[in-house]
Amino acid sequence: MKKPLIFLSVIFVVISLKSQIVEDWTAPVALTDSLSFNSKPLLFWPYGYGSDDLYMIYEKRFSQTGNGQIWWKLISDPSSEEQLLIGGYPEYNYRNPQLFLYGFLIFECNIYGNYDLFGVKIDENGTVGNIFQLTNTETDESSFYAPQYYTNICCWEMDGNIYTSEVQIILDTLNFPIIETIDTGNCQNPVCQDGYIAWRKIENNESHLYYSVKEYPWYQWSDPDTIIQTGNNINMSLSRTSIDFGPGYNICWEASDKIYFTNIFGAPYQISSPEIPGVDNYFEPSGFNLIILSDNSSELYSFAGQTGSSRDIYIVDEFVSGYILNITQDSLIHKNPKLLAGRENFPYYEVFNIWQTEFNGFDVLYGSSAWYLAIGGFNETKTSQIRIFPNPVSDKLIIHISDPDLITSEISILNNHGQQMDEIKMEGNNSNEISLTWKKGDLPAGVYFLVVASTNRITTKKFIIP
Repeated sequence: MKKPLIFLSVIFVVISLKSQIVEDWTAPVALTDSLSFNSKPLLFWPYGYGSDDLYMIYEKRFSQTGNGQIWWKLISDPSSEEQLLIGGYPEYNYRNPQLFLYGFLIFECNIYGNYDLFGVKIDENGTVGNIFQLTNTETDESSFYAPQYYTNICCWEMDGNIYTSEVQIILDTLNFPIIETIDTGNCQNPVCQDGYIAWRKIENNESHLYYSVKEYPWYQWSDPDTIIQTGNNINMSLSRTSIDFGPGYNICWEASDKIYFTNIFGAPYQISSPEIPGVDNYFEPSGFNLIILSDNSSELYSFAGQTGSSRDIYIVDEFVSGYILNITQDSLIHKNPKLLAGRENFPYYEVFNIWQTEFNGFDVLYGSSAWYLAIGGFNETKTSQIRIFPNPVSDKLIIHISDPDLITSEISILNNHGQQMDEIKMEGNNSNEISLTWKKGDLPAGVYFLVVASTNRITTKKFIIP
């Protein structure tokens, strides 16, 4: 049974914990047809974050140089059909869809000659409201970017300049009350999260990375400063750490066919173990944080790694030493992976990786997903309400729980890398305490953790198998 969403109620429990992968990524599944060019996927929950209905919104073209439309598909139902969401006028080009909060879709369109920013309200049935216009200039607006949730700051590029604005909701429309200029001249591809914007800037025929933050207490954007000022830095991805607990803006990018990472407090470095045997070049990184359950280090990366003429999609988990997974493993060309937030089923959290695959001369969107257990770092909880013995464990472990709130919890056995090795089922019980017996079976010697996850907290106990 799906558990309730408890984002804020569990923050105090998990703030010091890191997340680890506990399930393999699923086999890739084609999400779009193979007779069109599909790109720029987003995930959308019509009923709010964590709902069972999960849609993908994306850009579709029927020829490589043709005009784009915006489509969507219910990917939580594999048998669902693709549907046109925004388009219907072949003379106009609709591109770069971005979601704002839960029901607004913003996109770029050339209805009046230049590319301006437009928006529309959509509901859970795919009903589209009246299209409204956000900008109206004589120059193209492009690279519009808005974080999907938790923030009202967006950014875009126009004529080589970087602009930003807060977004106001007025009934079923949006408005930019004050548009500010962040940087001017040869600027491209801005991305933003809350009060932080990063972008590329061409100087001396090289692509450098810049950033600006909204400074407290004046709430003004700081003067542009460099993140990195050497080499040809492209394909930047920005991810965020916690919602409420201090800054942590993690950026990854491609430079000279390698993948690099930094946050605003650290020096750039290559991601852990990027040298994969047989892989010559690395492209198009995407970074991701498990939104409230991480510190200032990035959690996951995905990128395209080239072996000969083919490209595969790889996942790197920063917190599991040496964990590198090739999701595709075939002779096709895969590109532009994007890590996206999935659903929460506490204490598990779903992550999607969606990418483009060249097939029959077209670009097909493929997807894979994995569930992460929202604990890690492995700090043992100090409590007398859960007792385990004997420890070390020779054959059996006795688990005694005297907290009524934990009686109907889920219990997992994790190894020292955060991988789930076993699960203990507890049936409904009205008593105030319970004792269970768990057999270690053929688990090898090592350090393990018993994880008891209720609807409002996570409790861990460490034990040893000698």
